[in-house]
Amino acid sequence: MAKNKQALITGASSGLGLNAAMALAQDGYDIIMTARGKKRLDQAALEVGKINNQVKITAMVLDVSNFDEVRDFANKQKGILDVLMNNAGVMGPDFSLSADGIESQMAINHLGHFVLTAALWKNLESASKPKVISLSSTVHRRGKLHQASAKKIRGSEIADYDRWQRYADTKLACLLFARELDIRAKQAGSKVLSIAAHPGWAITGLQDNFPNRFDRFAQTAKQGAQSQIMAVTNESLKGGEFVGPNLELWGKPKLIKGTAHSRDLPLASRLWEISEELTGEKFEL
Repeated sequence: MAKNKQALITGASSGLGLNAAMALAQDGYDIIMTARGKKRLDQAALEVGKINNQVKITAMVLDVSNFDEVRDFANKQKGILDVLMNNAGVMGPDFSLSADGIESQMAINHLGHFVLTAALWKNLESASKPKVISLSSTVHRRGKLHQASAKKIRGSEIADYDRWQRYADTKLACLLFARELDIRAKQAGSKVLSIAAHPGWAITGLQDNFPNRFDRFAQTAKQGAQSQIMAVTNESLKGGEFVGPNLELWGKPKLIKGTAHSRDLPLASRLWEISEELTGEKFEL
């Protein structure tokens, strides 16, 4: 019997991550599901496990904002990894700092996944056609990383904190990372494909603290997850693509461009260097 492909999904206990896990389990993937809260994660893993009894579902607690914890977690992953889905995220929380002194949204949405991707690179390289999927958002359009600096990316001063601008900046960072990873992987002759995706307007756990009377018009998490699922399952993708709903906020997934700012190659390269500096992770492909 052929060995199943393996996917690792962060933030998999609810929302987009859980729906992506369900779809990939149905498609025959063994899945490592991670999240910060053990109880909800274990329940989600049981739910996913019922979909296909021919796949292996593993639940592992992981706080992607803690870089040492991310490295320890990655060191325990000895097998081949076909898909890394950098899905975990937070949106607009009150100001707080991670264990590494990084503002929490940037630590979780971008920098923790930068460390995780670097730490799992050998596992990915061992697969036949591996993919890294990075989750962005329509609000990357409002990102303002024009003059990126380590201080701005760290965001450790509460006086400078604008929760919504910060969220937009982190989602622009996710997209810039996906693009730069694609460029560097191709230059290194790597098999790994880097693809970005966004769900459009979809109701997930991110909105729990910010209910809106218009939420009834949004997509479900299952609908929103179709972009990241397509990024995994579409065999024609070559790396460097951005997948999102065809009507931007709603609809079936298609290839999109994102803003011109999100295609600023010098900015993407600079963000990579800053990410290495802030995390202490020398990401060598």
